[in-house]
Amino acid sequence: MFNALNGMGGAGQSDPKTTNDANTALAVTFTVCSLIGAPVFNIFGHRILVPAALAYLLYVGSYLTTNAAFTIATGAILGIGAGFLWTAQAGIMMSYPDEKDKGKAFSIFWMVFNLGATVGAAIPLGNNFTNDDGANTVKIGTYIGFMCIMGFGAFLSLALLPAHKVIRSNGSPVSLHKFSNWKREAAEIFKLFLDWKMICLIPLFAGSNWFYTYQFQVYNGGGYFTLRARSLNNLLYWLFQIIGAGVFGWLLDWAKLGNRKTRAILANTFILAVLCASWIGCIFVQRNFTYDSVKVKGYVQEDIYSPNYAGYVILYAVFGFVDAIYQGFIYWLLGTMTNDTERASRYGGFYKTIQNAFAAVSSQVDAVHTPFMTQVYINFALEGVGLLLTYIVCFKVTDVTVEQVDNLIDGHTPEVMVGGQIETIEDGGSMEKNNYTISHSS
Repeated sequence: MFNALNGMGGAGQSDPKTTNDANTALAVTFTVCSLIGAPVFNIFGHRILVPAALAYLLYVGSYLTTNAAFTIATGAILGIGAGFLWTAQAGIMMSYPDEKDKGKAFSIFWMVFNLGATVGAAIPLGNNFTNDDGANTVKIGTYIGFMCIMGFGAFLSLALLPAHKVIRSNGSPVSLHKFSNWKREAAEIFKLFLDWKMICLIPLFAGSNWFYTYQFQVYNGGGYFTLRARSLNNLLYWLFQIIGAGVFGWLLDWAKLGNRKTRAILANTFILAVLCASWIGCIFVQRNFTYDSVKVKGYVQEDIYSPNYAGYVILYAVFGFVDAIYQGFIYWLLGTMTNDTERASRYGGFYKTIQNAFAAVSSQVDAVHTPFMTQVYINFALEGVGLLLTYIVCFKVTDVTVEQVDNLIDGHTPEVMVGGQIETIEDGGSMEKNNYTISHSS
């Protein structure tokens, strides 16, 4: 629902400044809380999800008032909740499935995630389809509808089982960890900043949300389109996210394309090609308007019945497709590095930390009225460099992940995990867990 609202440009408001400032506050607290989100999840488990999700409802509720300061403050609170929510999500999505199903797991998550955004985008489209009188602010009912759905989603997370009770399809438990502690988590988080793979991926992570500001606040919310056209653009953006995730996630797991390293290289190349094509196309569109030109009295906005609208909405739909495959590839690539629930949540937290640190900058780049075309070039350069550097990591992808894990519930010293299953226990014995007996070889 948050994505659907933001995708309209300015969260459905005529002036995106308050939303830009709220998104900056959100990104700052999101950055900090992503870094500590993994420790919180590893220490307290999935119980953190309810209060984290309710922060979204509070943010949307702020638009029922005209108090900009309140909206900005709720943006900061939302960043705290989002940091905890998204690191928990990353830990679940990357560690629960078998290695051969990690692309599919992303697809299912991203399709459901964006089904919500698509349905959410249909709400303002329906509410505002006949709104052709020049108004540029969505109706109050739109925000109330979003809040009802968000509240239901938040409490639905109570149905989740804790990680140690979840069993994979192959019979292995998802987690054999005992709850962690702050000292251990601080040391493990620090190690991420010394990991050469994480360092290589920083530009890729940085670009993964940078483009949202341009796409939502400039392309769709910069004054070039009527509210009705913005609403339809928004709907198709999230619909093509579903299509992109559905196709790409399954391809990432398709063994006929080669081993995991080959698939990583092919996927990175495909994303780079589509991304370049989309930004080159965007340059031609952006020539049509500037920050000042859309504010000239009598300026005629592009509507769904305008002659060139089809090309504009297709490009915006492609933006949604690219977002899905770009972020899906990041999660899949991180998933090739670990099958451990604790480590997966830390990787996800590191990713979201970098992502949101740069998103805070991106929001302010637009807030200070940086020329729209300059913003296009920044996006193109940042994401292009990120994908080129990612090839270094792709060439190191292995077909089966072998790693050491510690903090096991039975108190053993660090053991070897191969493909998500503990392979070595010092005494060569067995481990009882949740009425399942898992046998191990020395």
